[in-house]
Amino acid sequence: MKNTKYNTSDTTKVATAKIHVLLFGTEAKSIESLRATLEVAGHTVTHEKTALGVEKSLCTNEFEAIFVSTDSKSGVTAELFETLSLIKPNLIVAGFATNPTPDDVIQFVRCGGCDFFSFPDEYNFVNYRLQLLIQKQKIDAQAQHNASNAQQVIEQIEEENDALSKELANNHCETEKKIQQVAMGAEFQTLVSQELEVESMLRTALGYMLTRVGAMNAVVYLREGTSDWGIGAYINYDRQPEQFQSLIDVLGPAVCHSVGSNDEIQIYKNGGLFADQYGLDSVDFSGSEVVTCSCYSGKKCMAVVTLFRDESRSFDADCIDTIDTLRAIFGQQLGTILKIHQRAETQWPSESYGDDDWSIDTAA
Repeated sequence: MKNTKYNTSDTTKVATAKIHVLLFGTEAKSIESLRATLEVAGHTVTHEKTALGVEKSLCTNEFEAIFVSTDSKSGVTAELFETLSLIKPNLIVAGFATNPTPDDVIQFVRCGGCDFFSFPDEYNFVNYRLQLLIQKQKIDAQAQHNASNAQQVIEQIEEENDALSKELANNHCETEKKIQQVAMGAEFQTLVSQELEVESMLRTALGYMLTRVGAMNAVVYLREGTSDWGIGAYINYDRQPEQFQSLIDVLGPAVCHSVGSNDEIQIYKNGGLFADQYGLDSVDFSGSEVVTCSCYSGKKCMAVVTLFRDESRSFDADCIDTIDTLRAIFGQQLGTILKIHQRAETQWPSESYGDDDWSIDTAA
């Protein structure tokens, strides 16, 4: 533009970069002069005369800048700028014309142009201003890259914070569950420790388990001698009495030896598989979920427990944790009761003594 003034001495302060430039226009004189100006500065130049040619060149070659002539009004359209933004969004877009009007320049910039040259007056400033545009493009690209990296860091931090929050929440839940299990174990321990008879202790233990685990069929087998097992207590929740009695009679011999020698809780989501494993009638356990466990006192198995109910009311993880907590206390209390009974049998006087012969020390 004629009224624009530049200090040509400043051009030496701008670092030069060699780029590939695309020219778009049909005015031979201005195109050739612009091409010569760019090539003298070391730039590679490609010339296209149609919008279609520009599109093909952009798709098949790498360009850093395009100079668009506005002398041919048919060439500069909103569609052209849209094409440029889609194919090469970071492309430097400069306009040029012979003696353009201020409206031409304003309209070009509004469409997305970076600069505009008025020829022939501004041929000497093309390379200087192009270098400024190249530097600005690099600065903008670096800023965009930094912003993208910063965004990635932020997203990574947010992901880590989310993961940490979830981990803390899970740990909090696990801690609460453990506290609840400890409290429940203490409560159960208090209840059963008051019972010094096996029968009453079994009744208390099964009643407490029902309140914590829910309604179910249950049978407790106690060790009799070194190898035999007998029914200590049971709960018939949803079976016919005769059917249930015959079931638990055959269940004990089938499972006690195997379950009693294993300290792990066994969970069978499919009751039929449980029946098949122990040689039982699958009809008795079809549609049921079964849990078996042993109850130890020290290294000795004191009892074997089998629980089962309809698979629609599954034993969830909380139920299993509860059973695990209670069976340990149950086994220990059984061992304690048996030791008390055994001690009483071996230490109780075989004959009656008179009042003068009885003393606290002797009773102890």
